[in-house]
Amino acid sequence: MGKKLVIILFVLVLMTSCTGPAGQQGPAGPQGPAGPEKPGIYYIRIFQNGVYSSTYTGQVESCLFGNSPMPYYTDNTVPINLGVKNSLGRYRAILKFDISSLPNSKIIVDKAELTIKTTPNNYGGGARDVTIHKVISPWKVFETGWQVRQLTPDWKNWQNDGGDYDANTITPKSATIDILANSTITIELDPKVVQGWMENPATNYGIILRVINETQLNNYAEIYPGGASNPENRPKLKIWYYTVE
Repeated sequence: MGKKLVIILFVLVLMTSCTGPAGQQGPAGPQGPAGPEKPGIYYIRIFQNGVYSSTYTGQVESCLFGNSPMPYYTDNTVPINLGVKNSLGRYRAILKFDISSLPNSKIIVDKAELTIKTTPNNYGGGARDVTIHKVISPWKVFETGWQVRQLTPDWKNWQNDGGDYDANTITPKSATIDILANSTITIELDPKVVQGWMENPATNYGIILRVINETQLNNYAEIYPGGASNPENRPKLKIWYYTVE
């Protein structure tokens, strides 16, 4: 027992005596990748003429009629035609919301929704298989037709009859939407598109709605416009976004 104790004490003394002073600190390693942006404040903003807010008038619209190269829609109290009635002649609807009051940097759009309401007037129960696209050329209210996109100060035509728009749809949940008569329709929009409008307001030319088959008769609906007598019927855009540091 005494020998074992001596050996243990010897080992402890040896371990203690073999521990030298600390060496110099080595060079710093490479810096790791930046962490994710830190979310800031979460916001929900709504845009609807005369409602959100009571002074907001930034939502405008137009209707392009295939049989009329010149401006067809000249009164924002009249419903916006969409689709094909009981005779050939196609209608496309354009909507635009001015959201330039929102911040244009250090933001991430989480979600965006368009809500529209339709009148009882229809052919075939409403406009089915509607696609929604981002408009890519500027246009002027009450000066837009199937071929022309503005009359003043200079006459300018669309590059393509029926409006210039991105071929990709901007409805992530479904490529097509049914716009039925006498209904309220809420449509989720691509948040990246809306964020692009926030970051570059000058590129916000709105959206265009069209039916896929523009030769199919009795596929038609009418959308309440931004100047509808009942403010609650006017188109509405709702945006969820947060700031980042």
